[in-house]
Amino acid sequence: MRNRIILFLLLAGITACQNAGNNESFTRKMGRADMEQATSASAEAETPRTEEDFFDETPPTAPPPPPQQPQAQPVKPDEKPIPRQIIKTANYRIQVKNVDESSRRANQLAEKHGGYVSESALTNSNYQITNTITIRVPAVRFDSLLNDLGGEAIFTQYKRISSQDVTEEYVDITTRLKTKKEVRDRYVDILRNKAKTVADVLQAEEQIRIIQEEIEAKEGRLRYLKDQVAMSTVHLELYQEIEYKPEPDVYRRSFWSKLISGLGNGWELLQGIVIFLVNIWPILILGGLVFWRRRWIWAKLRRGRSRES
Repeated sequence: MRNRIILFLLLAGITACQNAGNNESFTRKMGRADMEQATSASAEAETPRTEEDFFDETPPTAPPPPPQQPQAQPVKPDEKPIPRQIIKTANYRIQVKNVDESSRRANQLAEKHGGYVSESALTNSNYQITNTITIRVPAVRFDSLLNDLGGEAIFTQYKRISSQDVTEEYVDITTRLKTKKEVRDRYVDILRNKAKTVADVLQAEEQIRIIQEEIEAKEGRLRYLKDQVAMSTVHLELYQEIEYKPEPDVYRRSFWSKLISGLGNGWELLQGIVIFLVNIWPILILGGLVFWRRRWIWAKLRRGRSRES
């Protein structure tokens, strides 16, 4: 019995020693892992961030939220569909009794329906007077204006109405604008809060400039589409038949007209001669003296020659 007790005590002592060794080894291993993790974190914090690290930075993964009881989600109302975007254009040619009166009436009708005349061109020929007028009118008054203009016609040569559906382009531009503005706002946030180096600032500013130019181009196109949809265009052509009149012959001057013109040209020539002579008066005086004393000069020359001989 005593031997069993001694053997049990020896086994218990050996087991206690092994457990103590294992605990110490585990403690040493855990301490080494913590030191390696701290060293790695310190090295990562001291390493300078490059431009690629800056722009490719991903936010740290947040710990999963604790489980919550499911709640009833509010029901969002259905978004209203974008109305059809239609551009209306009319080409209208009518014959009228008097082009001038009908043109004034067309201007009055355009103002009456909230529009305006953007262009007008009057032309004449041997047998016809024509006035081409371009009217911009709100789309809701487009048909009413055409009906009122028809009251001026004594004959309608043609009336063409076209409709262009630009809804797809309108929606595409609107969507692209929203996306580009979101991207621009993200770059602005990076520039304000995350750009640490000069390279980061320059790259963010360049991206903002490029995106802003694209946004302005899209906004300009969108404004043009909105204007074309809101204001329809009417190309109105008024014409009046007149009695045929041949074009006048080429203008020919009469004898008396040529005579009067010749007298005027002669007077201008005489004035020019007088002015020329006044400008060379020293030469004229010298030539007159030579001519007046020519005999005396000639006698002097003859005497000089005879003496030499």
